[in-house]
Amino acid sequence: MLPYLCVEVLQEIGGQLPNSDQMNLRSVCKELNLAIDPLFYTFFLLRGDRIRGENGLHILGRLATGQIGWSHHCKTLRIMPGCRAQKGEDLTPKWYPSNTELPNLLVTAIASMQNIQTVIWNVQAKDPDWVREAICDSLNTLPHLSSLQVETEGGVRLQMTPLPRLKQLKIDSSDWRTVPMEEICQVVGRGHHLASLHLTGYHDWSNVWTMLRATTLRSSANARIYLKDLGTTTVTADLLAYLSSYSGVERLSLERSHGNRTKNDALANTFFDDVLKQHAKSLVELSCPACHEGRWSFRMDVADAILQLRKLEKLHMSVNGADVVDVEPGMNSVTLLLNTAALLPALRILTISSHSVYTSAGIKTAIEDFTSHLESTAIVCTGQDYYALAPAISDEGGISTILAYRKLDPESPAVRALRIKP
Repeated sequence: MLPYLCVEVLQEIGGQLPNSDQMNLRSVCKELNLAIDPLFYTFFLLRGDRIRGENGLHILGRLATGQIGWSHHCKTLRIMPGCRAQKGEDLTPKWYPSNTELPNLLVTAIASMQNIQTVIWNVQAKDPDWVREAICDSLNTLPHLSSLQVETEGGVRLQMTPLPRLKQLKIDSSDWRTVPMEEICQVVGRGHHLASLHLTGYHDWSNVWTMLRATTLRSSANARIYLKDLGTTTVTADLLAYLSSYSGVERLSLERSHGNRTKNDALANTFFDDVLKQHAKSLVELSCPACHEGRWSFRMDVADAILQLRKLEKLHMSVNGADVVDVEPGMNSVTLLLNTAALLPALRILTISSHSVYTSAGIKTAIEDFTSHLESTAIVCTGQDYYALAPAISDEGGISTILAYRKLDPESPAVRALRIKP
């Protein structure tokens, strides 16, 4: 019966199958092969240690001439050095060419995949210069490339040129060494269609935020860059100045606040008092847990700012131990946060984190002791545990009109759905 189903139904079925089953399904008949090919070839992994041999060169050659499915259907390309040693080789990332044709062949092979939308590129300091040059040259030839994720290791230069069609850019630097800040500024500054930018790593990204703020002053509306999705692991005054220069952010992730405690507290005051209200009408997701106790954590005097976020669906904040443990129930930060969350009409998930095991135990106790007459569909997450409001059990064993949080099965459909990122 399968060959007689329409292509859309066959692809819906095929999309639920692992890659190995898709490969088997393709071999059944011509009709199934045509339907499943766009799914089977949608992702291509380019590993440096796999293309150096004759088989790797053969695959690149077929890609370059459009003789393989990835040339026509690939939408996501992941590039990584790989570290599987061949016989007699050291176990280190290697991209060294087997012959002088490999650099040009690599450019042509990547450029042949004209339907690529997303590139995930792992760059390491041990990569030869010709590899970075070849990859950057090929990125400029992809007409539908809208999302680029670069993972850097070792403080390398990317040799990237501006990609004006980009809508999403993520730079993840996993060490303390320098990043090519000038290159990143050029790519971001020329990204007139850029809507999502995530900069993670232990770096001061102030140059990027200063440059972005300058774009908001440009006379041409087409040249201004107003990010709707912004994430970083380092909060600076320049970042807050950029966020204050416009409105419309929908997703904001400030996962850490490194540096001096006094300085970070001052930044937190500016954020909650002045910056957050700029985006109150648009924010759908807000994540701003602190890396240590301080004013980035939830407290009574930021509740009003949070209550202005009427479209908010996801909220992640931390609490200070001194505001949770051995505190009057009515003044407990967790209780205050739960009461605040109940007044947010769109909230789907509230994540509460802390900075110690002692405080985590206090959070759990406060959630389990919480009662309310206000209904809320939001699920509360504390890391490993999930809770949802439900009618409490009365002293007589019946159902009470008072609501209390009940622990959810981590494998329940409601919890599993929350784990799937959109």
